[in-house]
Amino acid sequence: MKLTSSIAITVLCCAGSAAYADDASRAAKAEEFMRLAKMDEMLRQTLKMVSEQTKSGVLQQMMGVKLPPEKEKEVAAFQDKVAAVIADVFAWEKLKPAYVKLYAEEFSDQELDGIIAFYKSPSGQAMVAKTPSLMTKATTVVQARMAEAQPQLQKLMREFAEQSKPAQ
Repeated sequence: MKLTSSIAITVLCCAGSAAYADDASRAAKAEEFMRLAKMDEMLRQTLKMVSEQTKSGVLQQMMGVKLPPEKEKEVAAFQDKVAAVIADVFAWEKLKPAYVKLYAEEFSDQELDGIIAFYKSPSGQAMVAKTPSLMTKATTVVQARMAEAQPQLQKLMREFAEQSKPAQ
């Protein structure tokens, strides 16, 4: 009986450490993928692009609002504060552990091996190198489409504002 219990305990301990090793291996692979894909740089570029769009007044233009110069300074200061909070909250150093965990849980070892192999390949490296440019160009396409929708959106906002006025 003692021998059977000892064997069972040994098997459970080995299985537990093997599972931990698998998790650690997958986490290391997920981290390698993120390094190869330059996810930290992509996040920084995305946050920068969003901040620039916000500061450019795209939202104000869409809503048909023109601010007086003194208000523009206030809005700019507010936008800088918002950008600082967003940059802090979405700092790669803070997101990375959660991303590693998500990728390690979502992908098997074999899948991560394939993803890493792709990102190490010339095609994978080309994708990494060209993605920022593609994101910028895609943003331009989206902005053009939004500009096309702007008159309709402004009309809807005016109608909503009219309907929302209290009855007199």
